[in-house]
Amino acid sequence: MLKWLPLLARWARFLGPVVLLSACFPAASTTPTPGSVSRYPDPLPPDQPITIRFESYLLATAGPNREAQLQLLDQFSQRFPHIRVETKATPSQEIVPSIRAQLAAGDPPDLAMLLLREWDLVVENIAPKPLEQIVPPEELSAHLGGEFPFHPRALALTRRAGQLFGLPWVFSTPTLFYNADLFRQAGLDPDRPPTTWDEIKQQGLQIARQSGKPALYIACLELDWCAQSLVFSNGGQLVSEDRRRTLWGEPAFIDTYRMWQDLVTSGVHARLTGAEALDTFAAGNLAMYLDTSAYQARLIAAARNRWELRTAGMPAFGTKPVKPVNSGAGLGILASDPRKQRAAWELMKFLTTPEAYVIITRDMGYLPLRTSLINDPRYLKDWAQSSLILPNLQQLDGLEPSISYPGDNHVQIRDLFLKTQQAVVLQGADPDRAWREAQARAQELMPR
Repeated sequence: MLKWLPLLARWARFLGPVVLLSACFPAASTTPTPGSVSRYPDPLPPDQPITIRFESYLLATAGPNREAQLQLLDQFSQRFPHIRVETKATPSQEIVPSIRAQLAAGDPPDLAMLLLREWDLVVENIAPKPLEQIVPPEELSAHLGGEFPFHPRALALTRRAGQLFGLPWVFSTPTLFYNADLFRQAGLDPDRPPTTWDEIKQQGLQIARQSGKPALYIACLELDWCAQSLVFSNGGQLVSEDRRRTLWGEPAFIDTYRMWQDLVTSGVHARLTGAEALDTFAAGNLAMYLDTSAYQARLIAAARNRWELRTAGMPAFGTKPVKPVNSGAGLGILASDPRKQRAAWELMKFLTTPEAYVIITRDMGYLPLRTSLINDPRYLKDWAQSSLILPNLQQLDGLEPSISYPGDNHVQIRDLFLKTQQAVVLQGADPDRAWREAQARAQELMPR
C-alpha cells in the first residue's frame, strides 16, 4: 500500500514534484540511458492477434452512454483488427470489489474503468501500472500533449507521487441547469442567473411565490462527490491532508450545511428524491437543478419545444472561489504480460484521442478533457456554440480532486456521510450536533 506524506497543499499531492503546467509530461527519469535496452513493451505486430479484457461500468447501463462506448470499441476493432477486446459490464459501485476479487484470483482485467472519486483507494489497493513504466516517454508525452493537450487539472486526477496511474477518461462537474421560462414568469432576468447561494435563496423565494412551483434541487444529496464541491467551495475539508482524521465537525464544513438546510426550511429547496427532482425538472416544473453535466443530453431532449433550458456554473459562497469536484472515471492498465500491456495502452490511447472525445462529449455529455477541441471546427466548435457545456468547462480551472476515505471501511464512512447529510438537510437535524456525532463515529472507522 502506498504511504502518502503530509502535504503543504492538496494539489502538490496529485501533481507530484512538477509544476502544474508540466503535469502533462512524465518525469525525465523514465528515459532509458544511452546504450541501454528499452524496458517498454514492443509494438504489436499486426500479424500476431492478441485478446485483452476490458471492464467498464458504462456497458452496464442502458442508453446513449452504452451505445457510445460500443461505438468506440467498434471503431477500435476496425483500426486494430489484431487486438480483440472482450468486455465485462459491471455497475460503477461494484467495479472496485469486482476487480479486487479478480486480482485475488490472479486474473484481473487488462484495462479497467476506475472511479476517479476513489483514485487513492485504486492506487493503494488495485495498483494499476504507472504509465511511465510501460509507455516510452516520447510516446506518452506526444499523446498527452500535442495540438489538443489534456487539461492539466484533469490529468492531475490520476497522478500520485509523480506518476500517472492511468488517464482520466469521462467526467463532469456540477452544473446549475435552470428553466429560463420560470425565471421570466417570476420577473427575473434569465440572462443573469444567480451566482451565489445568497442570490439562489433570494431568486428562489421569488420564483416560488410567483410560479407556485419549487425553485431548486441540489442533487448532491445523494452524490458525495457533488457534496464535496459545496464543502470545498466554502473553504471546508472532509479529511486531513495525511488522511488520518475526518473533518466533518469543522466550522466551514458545518456552515455549508446550515446554508443548505436553510434553503429547505425557507421553501426554496424541494423535498424530493433525486429521481423525483430530475423528472420534475425535465417536465418544466422546477426552476433550478444542480447535478452532473452528464444529464445535459437528456435534459435538452426533455426541454425541446416545451421550455427553455440554460446552464450556469456552480454558485459561490459569497466571494469565495468555487471549487468543483468531478464525477466519472479514469482508465487503468492492470495487465502484467508486456504484450497485453501494449494492447491495453493502444485501447487506452484510442479512447482518449480527440476523435474519441467528440463522441464522449457530443453523445455522452461528458467534458472534452482536451478542452481546446471546442475551438476547432473539425471537432467540437460548432457543437459547443449551440450546447450548454461552456460554464462547465470554465469550472475546470478551479477543479479539486474528489476525496475518498482510506481503509477497508471507506464504504461505511461514505454511507454515514450521506445518511447524516440527508438527516441535516431534509429532516432538520441540528447541523452541529449531527455532524460532530457522525465525525466521531467515522473516526472510529478510519485506519489506526
